[in-house]
Amino acid sequence: MSCELTEETLFILNLLYKRRCVNIDKGYHSELLCKLYGNKFSAREYLSCKEAIKILLNKGYITKIRKKKDKYYLSDMNKAIQTLVCHGYITLDGL
Repeated sequence: MSCELTEETLFILNLLYKRRCVNIDKGYHSELLCKLYGNKFSAREYLSCKEAIKILLNKGYITKIRKKKDKYYLSDMNKAIQTLVCHGYITLDGL
């Protein structure tokens, strides 16, 4: 299964999966997400946090919660788990 996701987008997907951000009540703050992203991908050759999030939004992996400060959650858990497993990430069968 080839999914065209980059290392940067997989990092965000895995972070949301690990934090169990799976519904509108469990969204992850965009500022914290971008801070953690910046700690791992600080060099210029990587995608920016906003670009990586935009890719995941466009492919239907995550959904934006419009608040004072945007939040994100996994909108398609099965698709996210299949993608993470395909790329060698360890996932649990259930939440």
